[in-house]
Amino acid sequence: MNQDTISDQGIDLSNISEEDLQTVMECVAKGVTPAEVAGVGQDRLEALYALGHRLYTTGEYQDAETVFKSLCIYDYHDDRFWMGLGATFQAQKNYQRAIDVYSMAGMTTGLNDPTPFYYAALCFLKLGDKQSADVSLSAIKAIGQSDNSKHADIKAKAASLRSLLQDQLISQNTSTSEAIQ
Repeated sequence: MNQDTISDQGIDLSNISEEDLQTVMECVAKGVTPAEVAGVGQDRLEALYALGHRLYTTGEYQDAETVFKSLCIYDYHDDRFWMGLGATFQAQKNYQRAIDVYSMAGMTTGLNDPTPFYYAALCFLKLGDKQSADVSLSAIKAIGQSDNSKHADIKAKAASLRSLLQDQLISQNTSTSEAIQ
């Protein structure tokens, strides 16, 4: 079985032989997504994304989580799927998992989009971890494209939030050092 056969026709993963499993693993190692291996087309992935988005916007977070998890498995290269899963965890107040997933989203963009790092910073703040939030917000300065208005908006929000956070960290450090003296 060759790679074209796998991506064009799909494999019945419920009854897979050792040989087929080895072929699948070789394809994935070469960068072929599980969706391509299973024969799931882009139109199906987009339909699932639309479903996940609808479930998220209507507050059906558990179902949205299931859909976005599936999408992340099928095509781990698409940062929208990771962002959807991260937002779903964030909406469920599962901030640590949201941070982990936003990190994956950031990696899938090749560290070229500041958006996942901004939302990770918000989650760090919800956890009370101001230092990690500050690190995330600081990193945003170096991420993104200067001619991208979405990136510019996120960078401006991050800079404002970081300024407020810096003020809090400075006053917190001042209070702590005064208590020690």
